[in-house]
Amino acid sequence: MIFEKMNLPTFRAQRRLVAWMQAAVILGLPFIRVSNESAFRFDVPSLKLYFFGSVVWISEAYFFLLVFLLFFVGVMLFTVLYGRIWCGWACPQTVLSDFTRSLMRASQAIVGTGVCSVILSHIILAAFSALVAASLIWYFVSPYEMVRELATLSLGPWTGGSLMFFTLLIYLDLAYVRQTFCSSVCPYARLQSAFFDHKTLTIAFDTTRTDECLGCEACVKTCPSNIDIRDGLQVDCINCAACIDACGAMTGEARKKPLIGYTFGSRGETGKGPRPRVIGLSAVFALFAVLFAYQIYVRVPVDFWIINDEAQPYHQAGIGGRSMNVFSLFVENRSLEQAEYLLSIEGIKDVELIIARNPFRLPPNSSMKMRLFIFANNRNLVERTTRLRFTLRDLKAPELKIVRDAPFIYPARSDRGIEI
Repeated sequence: MIFEKMNLPTFRAQRRLVAWMQAAVILGLPFIRVSNESAFRFDVPSLKLYFFGSVVWISEAYFFLLVFLLFFVGVMLFTVLYGRIWCGWACPQTVLSDFTRSLMRASQAIVGTGVCSVILSHIILAAFSALVAASLIWYFVSPYEMVRELATLSLGPWTGGSLMFFTLLIYLDLAYVRQTFCSSVCPYARLQSAFFDHKTLTIAFDTTRTDECLGCEACVKTCPSNIDIRDGLQVDCINCAACIDACGAMTGEARKKPLIGYTFGSRGETGKGPRPRVIGLSAVFALFAVLFAYQIYVRVPVDFWIINDEAQPYHQAGIGGRSMNVFSLFVENRSLEQAEYLLSIEGIKDVELIIARNPFRLPPNSSMKMRLFIFANNRNLVERTTRLRFTLRDLKAPELKIVRDAPFIYPARSDRGIEI
């Protein structure tokens, strides 16, 4: 069944509302701060993702993999259910193209048509492109810092170069490409046919009422992809519903219902039977969602690594028949609060840990590196290599502890070549 527009705002008005809401979120989100950090931003220098009060470090890359898999499967599932509704209502390419047309009309309203209108429209479009480019960079660079640097003309080479590059790229896209990208370049348009089934939401012309068509071709003239929806489902269609509004405006004058509308199923045929693609994709999406929720639940806000010193990992201490190993300790405090940790060691009888300070404090969302010196009596070393167990505890939360193993190497000979 085709869903008609009856006594409701036009789809164009609804899409405009969605576009403004999307713009408000994209432009405003980088300025929102949680725990004195950006609500959502990937910081390139530190390789950290700030996510609404949480910090995901690059060492937790499995989170990024799960998010990517959730997004990829979610896109496929959404496409099977609702076709290319994303393309027409929320895709940045479509939304920015619509804003561009509005800017062009605004420039014509100010200075009329002619050369002046063309020049003004391109100036406005260049400024708009710079704003869009800046909004992208804000998800990698603090917008507050970037605005201050812009005001003092002190943008760094990477930030300034990125701003100029993306401004130029977006300007060329909006000035000369727009919806041509959707029909000729976008891979999503090419893959959609593989996702569609007999109940996917599409825009269709009601072939049972062909004789009622006025032949005005309003649907063709208004289509941003330059297609004729009367020819059936086409890969270029972005489901923007402009043809529905155009048809409704013309048939409304004749007191008829639009001949074009949203429909579940090709050409109004809803089809019967199960939807294996929906069932399969839903199961996979649920699996990844559960895995993601579990990883969040078991996530520990601290981690550490113990690595043998590369320059001189071991040698004979020369005092009391002891040997020494040198290690590097790396600790990450992934929480947004200062923490105090205690490092302990076991695995060899009477082993001694020498460290600059223990317990030690670590500021929120930070990391540190320290050198460790481990002494062990030779008589307690049976094997050439003995596993040591290092335990890091959070003193504010004693139940929170992490254990790491590292080898203690017993040198076969002293520095003078004498058997130990």
